[in-house]
Amino acid sequence: MQGAAVVTEEEAKRIVDAISAERFQPFLDECGGDPLVALRLYYWDGEASRAFLSALRDFEVAMRNSFHAKLAGRYSRADWWDSPRVQLTGKGLQQVRNARSALQQELVTGVTADDMVAKLTLGFWVGLTGRGRNYEMQFWNPALRHAFRGYQGRRGSLQQQLDHVRRFRNRIGHHERICHRHLEKDFETLLELMEYVSPEKAALHRQFSQIPEVLARKPLVLSGAEPVRL
Repeated sequence: MQGAAVVTEEEAKRIVDAISAERFQPFLDECGGDPLVALRLYYWDGEASRAFLSALRDFEVAMRNSFHAKLAGRYSRADWWDSPRVQLTGKGLQQVRNARSALQQELVTGVTADDMVAKLTLGFWVGLTGRGRNYEMQFWNPALRHAFRGYQGRRGSLQQQLDHVRRFRNRIGHHERICHRHLEKDFETLLELMEYVSPEKAALHRQFSQIPEVLARKPLVLSGAEPVRL
C-alpha cells in the first residue's frame, strides 16, 4: 500500500492470512485480483463502516427512546412490554426475555425499564412497526406513527425502510463488507428516517457527518493517492 506506510507484498500476504482468504476473496474479486489494491479496499471498507456507525447510533437511540416514550404513555407504565394489554409475537416475547436475562446476569441491582430500553435490540424496535399480532392497531395507529413527525406514507413502506437500515446496521455490527453497496443511497435513507424521528439530529449529520468525505476518498485510497485510515 502507498501512503503514510509502505507495505510489501510479503507483508500484505501475512495481513491477508490474518484476515482469512475466504473473508478477503470478495475484495480481491472487486479489485481484479490485485492483493495490494484489495487490501486498500478492505481498510477503506472499515473506514466507511466506522463513519456510518455515528449516524446509525444517533438514529437508533432517538427512535427507540421515542418509541418507548409513546408506548409508556399509552400503557401508563414504564415496563409497557409487561402490560397484560400488550400482545407481542413469540419472537418479540423472546427478545424481551433475552434482554431481561442478560441484564440480570450483568447487573447487581435490579433491572430498570431504562436498562431494558437500552438492551432491547434494534430488531425488536423495528419489529413493532411490522404486522405482528395486530401491531397496527396495538402500536402503530395509537402511538408509534406519532414518532415519525411529518411522515405521510403507509406503515408497511416505512417498516421496509427501517428494516433496510436494521440489516445494514447488522452488516456493520458483524464486520461484514459494505463497499459493494450503494452507500450514498444508504446515507440518504438513514437521513430521511432520522429527519422524521429527530430533525435536529438529522440536520447535524447533514452538516457535519464525515460520511460524504469518506465516500469521496474511495478512488483516491484505491489508487494509493491517499493513505488508508485505521
